[in-house]
Amino acid sequence: MNACQFTLGPWRRAGHRAIAAGTGENRVTICEVFSWGDCTEADGNEALIAAAPELHAAAAAVFDFIDAGFLTVGILAEDNLERVAACGRAIDALAAALTKARSPRGGAS
Repeated sequence: MNACQFTLGPWRRAGHRAIAAGTGENRVTICEVFSWGDCTEADGNEALIAAAPELHAAAAAVFDFIDAGFLTVGILAEDNLERVAACGRAIDALAAALTKARSPRGGAS
């Protein structure tokens, strides 16, 4: 897969609806999250964005284990073709999400 093309983490909540990386003169604002209504969704979006680097690293590690054959669905699902197919779709979705995250335009054309 392609190398990461985003600001390395950790990212954190930095003030009202701002997500940042680094500190002091090395601080970089990643984004600002708009809020509306009771702010419940904005709070969740802010938490999800702040966790993005860690989520990406975890997903990449799991994918690498699967790709290397350390994690497999065979033993648990070998006699259930529907389960094997579902696991295959999940692995494909994980690969697509990682590719999208590593694309400079997020997979958009």
